[in-house]
Amino acid sequence: MARKGLADLVVEAGTKFVARAADTVMNDPRGKEAVATAVGLAQRGKKRLEEAQERLLRAAGIPGREEYDELARQLARIKRKARDLAAQLEKDEGDGDGSGGAKPR
Repeated sequence: MARKGLADLVVEAGTKFVARAADTVMNDPRGKEAVATAVGLAQRGKKRLEEAQERLLRAAGIPGREEYDELARQLARIKRKARDLAAQLEKDEGDGDGSGGAKPR
């Protein structure tokens, strides 16, 4: 077995220390509350950042995520309609009614 170098020993000791510290914090009700508060703050901060980014993009005239999502939905609807129309056209041409696929409506 190869001997561990100093860096490996330091990483191993650090990992054990962090694991013990995390265990201590998570076993203490105050630690759990502090973690929950930190997570809540991070989520609120992320939401505020996204809102500010959206306002900045809108001010610059650049479409935001919602606009791209709506465009993606519209494109999906158009693709479905095109497939449906292509299938209907193939069916009409396959009927062989001699009208060249054009049926009066």
